[in-house]
Amino acid sequence: MLSLLTLQQDYIRAYRRYADTVAVLSAIYHILKQKPLVVDYVGIETKLKNDYGNEITPDTVALYDSRTKGLIFELKWSFPFKEELLEKEVKELKKYAVPCSQWKNSTGRVDYHDIVLVCHIEDSGRILTAIMEVAKEQTYDFLKADGFAVWTWIISAARGGERREHLILSCAHGQTRNKTLENMMQQPTGLILPEESLTYLRSSFSFIREKPPVQYTMITLIQHVFSQFQDPKRRSGVYEITTDMIYEKAKILFPPWKQPDVKTIQIRRRWITEALEAMFALRIIGRPVQKPESWLVPIPALKTRTSIEHTICKKLAKHELKVTQRVARKGRPRVKPIKFEPHPKVKKLDDFFS
Repeated sequence: MLSLLTLQQDYIRAYRRYADTVAVLSAIYHILKQKPLVVDYVGIETKLKNDYGNEITPDTVALYDSRTKGLIFELKWSFPFKEELLEKEVKELKKYAVPCSQWKNSTGRVDYHDIVLVCHIEDSGRILTAIMEVAKEQTYDFLKADGFAVWTWIISAARGGERREHLILSCAHGQTRNKTLENMMQQPTGLILPEESLTYLRSSFSFIREKPPVQYTMITLIQHVFSQFQDPKRRSGVYEITTDMIYEKAKILFPPWKQPDVKTIQIRRRWITEALEAMFALRIIGRPVQKPESWLVPIPALKTRTSIEHTICKKLAKHELKVTQRVARKGRPRVKPIKFEPHPKVKKLDDFFS
């Protein structure tokens, strides 16, 4: 059985991995838009339709060479550990490997497009092994052809363990057919973004398309959303707030990417509901009787001497440990388990590429 400290560290690791992946998405977006332009168009969550007739929504798409060629980026903040589930994830990339329509150009089509899978460097060994295995099947031979690449990222912290850091993007497998982009990515050191640019990136977006771990959404609500409902005449108190009120406020605080031709949503209502249920299970918030869509939220919601990140993750770890111990004794758990994803103003960004 895992210890409390190990579980807490797993929750913290998942929280940071997702937060860092959001910064990576922002980094890729800004790198592609830098001058001189690497591409002609960059879109976040742009919907395409592949020739199988299925609608697909990559994290990022781009067009270059006068919008005649395309790039598709798929970001993953975590991967399953079971071999069969990992290979299933790889096989799902097939949906991107067939010709697509609805590209943002005059014809809706491109001569060809490339696929870039982006993951943390700790996952790269397992994912590359899975790719080599799956690529043995003829149906998935695109995985070893030109136009498919795996990029890895790592946040390198300074000595001493503090979060002074820089982001390193590098290519671990394959290559794209965009020569400008390849010249940037094939440097021996990879593409390095310093701490100042990371600060800018972290402030530009808060979520990627993939569902965050529940602790990430919980912390986001506590830090940024709940305080918006506080009555300025009251220093603190308990407020009755509905899920819809929280969702509408979150959409204002976390607006979509500034793309007039594409409708994007940063935070989903179901993510908020999951986080509220988790906070209720941890007794951080309450719930009025016979009002399933309302919550009793103390503002401030959490008073702690340590970081909110460590406090929330410790509470989740204690809860999970309590459930696990109860089940191990073959009794009915008295506490409800919380479902969550597996644990694993500064300079403009252009200034760092001039």
